[in-house]
Amino acid sequence: MTSEAFELSTNGNWTAIFFLLTGILFNLRRYIGGPKFAFINMWALRISFSLFFSFLINICSEEPKPIPLLMVTVLLVIFLIESMRLWKLTNIFAEIDIPVFPRFRQCTENFVWPMGKFFDQTRQLILAHKFNEKTLLKIGNDDCFVMYSPIFYCDNQHSRLQIIFDFLRNGCPILNCVLTSFTRDGKAIITNNLQTVFASFYPRSWDVKRYPMASLEKLLKIHASRIAKKKTIVIDSENSWETINGEQHQIELENCKAGLCEKLQENDNITLTSMGRYHLWCDMLNYRYFGGNF
Repeated sequence: MTSEAFELSTNGNWTAIFFLLTGILFNLRRYIGGPKFAFINMWALRISFSLFFSFLINICSEEPKPIPLLMVTVLLVIFLIESMRLWKLTNIFAEIDIPVFPRFRQCTENFVWPMGKFFDQTRQLILAHKFNEKTLLKIGNDDCFVMYSPIFYCDNQHSRLQIIFDFLRNGCPILNCVLTSFTRDGKAIITNNLQTVFASFYPRSWDVKRYPMASLEKLLKIHASRIAKKKTIVIDSENSWETINGEQHQIELENCKAGLCEKLQENDNITLTSMGRYHLWCDMLNYRYFGGNF
């Protein structure tokens, strides 16, 4: 075998390994959930792509260049392309007829939790912390998209747990968790791991902490420590959808006052302003590349 043939064979083997690893990484999220794994998986995919294209550039060029320099260049190009794509998606969302703060409605149909070890463990964790499911809500248009939201209350009903399933990303559900408690002085203590938020402002009486990379188990510990020395009250579990929709309305009002949203006169829908689109775009980039830490 000549050196050229050996080189082609080696390159072919590396290409096959690259596509195999990429396929494995791309499909692992269907079996392993959680925001941390999703974040690590995203970076692993981008690094593998940058490494592959760096080798490809060196193969095609007459003068080989340092692989680390090429990888950084490819990663910057990927970041630029994805930031442009997210900005386009943000503008599309702002222009289509979907409410920015949709109202929940009660769901009477049968809902089955997504299959997989991660979702089974999450359900067992909820039951282990003595949270009981009270109702099932949903938002969205059945012809376009639907997001289901089971509502749980702890035994003493001093904490409410809202699970929101997002099924829009490659058929792999994203699990968002929101823990809420209310104090006697009218303050709301909210702990969540929402991965995409449309609100940057909340009512002054709300104390909201967001941990996009936190698992439900960590969120429960954080929320418990936040309300440990607070005098919390019992939350009404009979009218969950009315209470949650009322909270959505308060968030809507605050963000309209701040100039992130505005109401369209022709159909009374709330849409994002240019400032709101910028805030949403920055938040999505922050979560994707830095885990929401900035």
